[in-house]
Amino acid sequence: MSETNDTPPLPKFRPLPKAIDRSLLVMIAMVFAAGIACWFVEGREAFMESFSSDLIMMSKIVPKLAAALLVASFLQLMIPRKLVAKWIGEGSGAKGVAIATTIGALTPGGPMTSFPMVSALAESGTGRAPLIAYLVSWSNLGFQRLLIWELPLLGPTFLIMRYIACLPLPFLAAWLATKIPMSIEKDKQS
Repeated sequence: MSETNDTPPLPKFRPLPKAIDRSLLVMIAMVFAAGIACWFVEGREAFMESFSSDLIMMSKIVPKLAAALLVASFLQLMIPRKLVAKWIGEGSGAKGVAIATTIGALTPGGPMTSFPMVSALAESGTGRAPLIAYLVSWSNLGFQRLLIWELPLLGPTFLIMRYIACLPLPFLAAWLATKIPMSIEKDKQS
């Protein structure tokens, strides 16, 4: 009896990008410089207290960041590139910036949610103006922050005034991004 294999082969993993680059080396140098300065200025006890609290913080953040990166990676695969190019691609204009601004304002959570989302959007073909609009909107117009912090602590009048004042910022930043003669293609590849 001949055995036929009707199942398609599993996709291969993409090779990992170069993990140690210039920005990582700069960060490592800054870590060592700050640690040495802390040791000599504040003493061994302060250094050890800071180091142990950093380890505790890392143990809380790393699993969340890993999960967010996986979600972003899966989203990147699920979102069709043609759809992204049509709605928020490089040539999408004001419509793409408005959509990215809305998505940015609705994205809950901190950097562990938004930056993997930006990475997934960039890999899916989002233009630089919508990417800039997304980040500016997320940081200035986030609904979650408005409801949890600003409304109860600062009141509705301040919230409305600040929101109206910040509303043009994603559009202005996106427009300025189109005027800067730089390309993000090189950064996407590295």
